[in-house]
Amino acid sequence: MNDLLALDGLSITAKLDSGDLRLVNEVDLTIDKGQIVGVVGESGSGKTTLARAVVGLLDRNVRVETGAIRLGGTEIVTPTRDSTADVRGSSVGMVFQDASRSLNPLMKVRGHLAEVLRRHVPGITKAEVEHRSIEVLEQMRISDAARVLDSYPHQLSGGLRQRVAIGLAVVTRPSLVIADECTTALDVTTQTKVVELFRQLVDELGIGLLFVTHDLMLASDLCDRIVVMSQGRVVEQGPVLEVLENPHEDYTRRLLAAIPSWN
Repeated sequence: MNDLLALDGLSITAKLDSGDLRLVNEVDLTIDKGQIVGVVGESGSGKTTLARAVVGLLDRNVRVETGAIRLGGTEIVTPTRDSTADVRGSSVGMVFQDASRSLNPLMKVRGHLAEVLRRHVPGITKAEVEHRSIEVLEQMRISDAARVLDSYPHQLSGGLRQRVAIGLAVVTRPSLVIADECTTALDVTTQTKVVELFRQLVDELGIGLLFVTHDLMLASDLCDRIVVMSQGRVVEQGPVLEVLENPHEDYTRRLLAAIPSWN
């Protein structure tokens, strides 16, 4: 059986005035349906670059140098090919760090959902858009979906805005969702609720989730497997309990030692 997502020997390089800089170095990673894989590391570890490569959102001076990315067994990225536009928003949903910046302040939630559905679901009718929009907000555990649909982003709390952003990522019923530091701007209580929501969505919808975070404890609460990155390389990966209770690398031990409640 093919993995839902597979990164094989992926290396990514940035072209700078001072020369080439390797951002991601020969990374291997797989995710299957119904599985949550956390990519953990400090700022500059390469985890966000890795995630953005899967959806083709690398900066113009950044390119895949070696390796490949496959989705459902089909190559979507190689050094000479990038077909991420064919899957972005349809087969792969993306949740960004700051919901406030990813939502148009001049557009109601209804408009955001309708725009995504019309762009990525050919032939969808107006009635289907309305039904799917309400359905996805209810999946986000939003009790007053009708009010939220007719609200502008600034009229919603930070937690609700993030739920809407997650709804935008899953409304097209993708097979894979990538969440890039999407809980960073939230308070601890709201973070917990968002993590619970992700777990429920993966269990109910059978999607795969790539969860990028600097927060090792948050990843341990949510993920099935953890991939630890440092300076563009994967230094350790495995099932959550195995990595956290028996880390093999000094870098992982240092991350754990920096968590007060872990000591």
